[in-house]
Amino acid sequence: MAQNPPPVPASPAAPGGATSPAATLQVKPPTADDKEFMIVQAHFNARNYQDAYLRLLPLAHRGHTEAQYLLAVMSDNGAGPVQLNPTEANHWYRLAANKGHAEAQFALANAYANGRGGLPISPADMLIWLRKSAENRYMPAMIDLAALYDYGMGVPRDPVEGTVWVKNAAEAGSVNATYQYARRLETGFGVTKNEREAMEWYKRAAIRGHPAAQLWLGSVGDGSVASSEANIEALVWLNLASRGGPPEIRTAAQQRLRDLQKNMMPSDITEAQTRVRAWKPAPQFPGLKPDPEYDLPGGVAQSGGAPQRGAQPRRGGG
Repeated sequence: MAQNPPPVPASPAAPGGATSPAATLQVKPPTADDKEFMIVQAHFNARNYQDAYLRLLPLAHRGHTEAQYLLAVMSDNGAGPVQLNPTEANHWYRLAANKGHAEAQFALANAYANGRGGLPISPADMLIWLRKSAENRYMPAMIDLAALYDYGMGVPRDPVEGTVWVKNAAEAGSVNATYQYARRLETGFGVTKNEREAMEWYKRAAIRGHPAAQLWLGSVGDGSVASSEANIEALVWLNLASRGGPPEIRTAAQQRLRDLQKNMMPSDITEAQTRVRAWKPAPQFPGLKPDPEYDLPGGVAQSGGAPQRGAQPRRGGG
């Protein structure tokens, strides 16, 4: 019995047979400071902020980029023994950002957008750092840059360029961008309309746990004329959307679910419920970085945009 009803491509790579960047990367052996940072990261992930901070501070002062960023995150959130200090956070964000750290660059963009930590509100500086972060393939930055082009905020309005950045984020592994790109393909916004390709991107988002994509997949068929298996698959997606999305998604999924069940045999409904109980969201596609909103501790997934219970300090200065 298949756990995820519809088949999907093995990876979200773009067509054309291009070699994955992951396949050509040469991994450098970790330095002593890198190994120390791994210990720090373990303490941080376990919410042992006291020990994390004591080991993190000397690393950051020695110029370890990841340590500088994590220290900024702690200052930006007042985590553990570190006092809430956005100004101090910006100091460490900038040190890491100047060395190309994409999340730190995104954090600085947010700080300039909001005037946080003593920085002036500066759309020009915000755009500079946002673009740097997006060019370093940080998923939230790519999505935000796409929105600026969609609406012409600080840049000329250009939905085609916006779609390029959405697709970049989707191919990098962003679940939300995967859904957004499917919507654009379906509607022809900023890209040539292609409903068949849109279906594949909807499936990619749905198996990763995106409630709106699940609702879409559960709503495309006509239960009165569809096959038994098609109705079972649709009911699975609608059940998943109804239990994990924001209120408007849950309400729409529940209504569609009730309508679909009227055209289904009791045995098919039971089979769908069995699949729902066994279903788990698929992990990130091989070779791609984790999606910060779905795969990292404290990320947001199937919770209607709410932080998961026990969420860690927010990252990216958002």
